[in-house]
Amino acid sequence: MFFRRHKLYREELNLTSPDTLLQLGREASWLQFHLGISRYGLYSRSSPAIDKLLHDMQDFNIVSADYSQDEKALLGACDCTQIVKPSGVHLKLVLRFQDFGKAMFKPMRQEREEETPEDCFYFVDFQRHNAEIAAFHLDRILDFRRVPPTIGRLINVTKDILEVTKNEILQSVFFVSPASNVCFFAKCPYMCKTEYAVCGNPHLLEGSLSAFLPSLNLAPRLSIPNPWIRSYSFAGKEDTEGCPAAEMPPKTRGAGPP
Repeated sequence: MFFRRHKLYREELNLTSPDTLLQLGREASWLQFHLGISRYGLYSRSSPAIDKLLHDMQDFNIVSADYSQDEKALLGACDCTQIVKPSGVHLKLVLRFQDFGKAMFKPMRQEREEETPEDCFYFVDFQRHNAEIAAFHLDRILDFRRVPPTIGRLINVTKDILEVTKNEILQSVFFVSPASNVCFFAKCPYMCKTEYAVCGNPHLLEGSLSAFLPSLNLAPRLSIPNPWIRSYSFAGKEDTEGCPAAEMPPKTRGAGPP
């Protein structure tokens, strides 16, 4: 039933299989970004690879789309030892480009000028995609160079996600809204139910793309918990909320090595 419905949906939207030439070269911007990572920062001040990487993430063809490891862990469909723990409270997808680079896509849920009501319960406070972009640029201006390169992009949710994904679960959560917009949702702890679907206009959806770091297998590293993490439970606060640990190294160090 699902495959028949999905086939009819694809025929209705006149979807065709993508025919993009995949190319992997030593000069790929994402690879140069990975090779430039050091203990002093994710990239050097004068690295030419960063601007090239931002340009490529904005312009290169998208050849595959999938849930992130967080969503897969929640679905029991990944090796959870590859991530710290299932986390995240908002929809995000992993997109792969024609040069085999990967980026995390966070869709726009609120307009930039839209303010969150003061009485909003923070469980349902949407994360803003442009905050990811601003964090990268602010981090770069302050010369910390700790935030992965991030840029905004208009995504065609039909062409760039539905048409290229091989994940049957992701395919099954696409639908057309009463306003004739193409929408989809995902699975995560709080904000990924059908009532929190994201929609194109009718196909185009703005979002942020954040470059991936090297895999843990290629670049083993220590994961340091965020000292300003907030709780999403009525049971109480996180240990780090208001904890003096947030004032201790390495959290208090500047742009130098950890």
